[in-house]
Amino acid sequence: METQSTPRPISKGTCVFCKAELAKNKMTQHLKFCKQRLATLATQEKQSQETKTRLFHILAEGQYNPQYWLHFEVPASESLWSLDRFLKDMWIDDLDHLSGFTINGTNYSTDYPDDFFFFSEEEKTEEEDLSEEEEEKALREVIDEVVSQFAERFASSLGIPFNSDPQTAEWVAEIKRPRSVDELIDFLKAERVRIKKEERSVWKDEQDIPVETRHRRTLTLQYQKIIVEQLLDEVEDCSMEVSLGRVLKVGQKFSYIYDYGSSTYINLRVIGEREGIIQEKKEPVQLLAQNERESYKRRRNLCSFLLKILRLLFLVPYVGSLQQKLQWDTLPIA
Repeated sequence: METQSTPRPISKGTCVFCKAELAKNKMTQHLKFCKQRLATLATQEKQSQETKTRLFHILAEGQYNPQYWLHFEVPASESLWSLDRFLKDMWIDDLDHLSGFTINGTNYSTDYPDDFFFFSEEEKTEEEDLSEEEEEKALREVIDEVVSQFAERFASSLGIPFNSDPQTAEWVAEIKRPRSVDELIDFLKAERVRIKKEERSVWKDEQDIPVETRHRRTLTLQYQKIIVEQLLDEVEDCSMEVSLGRVLKVGQKFSYIYDYGSSTYINLRVIGEREGIIQEKKEPVQLLAQNERESYKRRRNLCSFLLKILRLLFLVPYVGSLQQKLQWDTLPIA
């Protein structure tokens, strides 16, 4: 006899503006047309003298417990720090651990070493005074240094010049094409995706490719990957200071982790963008809607009670197991 799995109930939440209680999968559409919200926004724009700015509409949810979720809006000009503080204020009790975001394959962390950045804090002041031509020249010097460094390694490994292949020479020329730092970062990230796909393709079709050709192609891709990663390390700011507008766009999925030991994992997605007024500059992130909190609080209190009992009984080895079973470490903390 076949058994049917019980469908997971869809959690409900409340709109901050009209206090309507809706299912999670209905909230995004509701926020677009909520009369109270639209009226509030119209009043703000009419009364404010501030210039409109880009605002991202973001949905955050527990990675392993998606029934815990938030809708909020944040200016694109804000840094990842603002997002970090907001998530901690909403869901994290203990603020003593490191945290970070992973966006488009790049980790942005609170403890990323400053010497990995293209410009250090001291150099940033000098960089602001550089002309566009001087900045491009400095960037070209970094690119030339990285490419030449690995070209020498490639030549010593194979006994042939790195750019002896026409396609490789074309790739190197494309890398060196004049660009801004932001344009170069976008290009390098696209190349990282391409290289991964081609690496999989080489091994998938290995029986149809001569061994020498496969070896050379694999090594070429490996060195391209090294150059791409090295250049990204040199030119990309991976601190929490980076602006949201630089790293996010509509449809972008990304993740957040708090505490790299007993971690809290949160998934986020940019579901919309608009031009609008920042209501409170001191509190630029505005909550739009969130899940019902009562059932969550009851579960959190139960988890907390059980963990305390285990500790009192000196059953420490079982605490981690219970945390995992109850998914305590992945629950957002209210």
